[in-house]
Amino acid sequence: MSSSGSNSSETDVGSVNATSSASDTGSIVFTSAPKTESSNSGDSCTWYSGGICSNPRSCSDCLNVAIPGQDCAISAYGECMNSYMQSSVGGYPMDRFTYCSSDDSLCSACRANWTSDDSAGVYVEPNAMCVGESGCICIASCELPGRDGNIVDNWCIPALDGSQFRLVAGLIAGTIGLFVLATVLTKRQLARRQRQDVEDREARNAARAAVREARRPAGLAHLPQLSLSGWSDMREKLVSSEQSQLAGESTTMKPTLTRTSTTPPAASLEEGDGYRPMSPSEHPPRREL
Repeated sequence: MSSSGSNSSETDVGSVNATSSASDTGSIVFTSAPKTESSNSGDSCTWYSGGICSNPRSCSDCLNVAIPGQDCAISAYGECMNSYMQSSVGGYPMDRFTYCSSDDSLCSACRANWTSDDSAGVYVEPNAMCVGESGCICIASCELPGRDGNIVDNWCIPALDGSQFRLVAGLIAGTIGLFVLATVLTKRQLARRQRQDVEDREARNAARAAVREARRPAGLAHLPQLSLSGWSDMREKLVSSEQSQLAGESTTMKPTLTRTSTTPPAASLEEGDGYRPMSPSEHPPRREL
């Protein structure tokens, strides 16, 4: 993008040390003039007080008017924002640049060229920059018509002014609150239903037990229980007797071996008619081989 005037120049976004001039001599020296302080405590880098999504701050105020506690910078698209947001993408921080006034001759010439090209349908680079008198700067995206509308469209819901934006934000917050409330109520309802299911299950089990008890034969239901008191008494007596015997034995008897005779007993003969010794003649004859 060309600019009129022998001392006007353009450079890339945030190129503080870039050098260029129409006569190809000398160096561009950017200046940072003393800043005035904003009189409205409600201002922010991007918006004037009470002008959220309706009244963005101008590029001149962004670099030339300080807001306590905030360091502002102009982006490559003419948006004024906190300088820390521009640290990674480049920009024009207020502590290093001063924006040209509306009556700066060099900046006015650049503005005229940008506006003329934009009206003719020629694309104008948003980050095109001119260096004006005393080292101040002016940026194409800040000087072209429709700059404020573009910022509102980029930052806010389309076609919403400040009051409408707050209304929509309130509706969104209310919707989120209703969703959270509905979630809590649903969880409570589920917990209550689970407790009711447990109680119903226990009641059904009790009813089934009562039905089974009612279906038992009457004779079995009223049979007397066996009494084991006699068996228990006898068992206790046996245990007590055994314990008394064990307690009365002071020493344990060792087993002894008894010697038995190795001589076989003599055969005894019964007397009487039932038995007598045989005579040799009565022995059966020996068979000759």
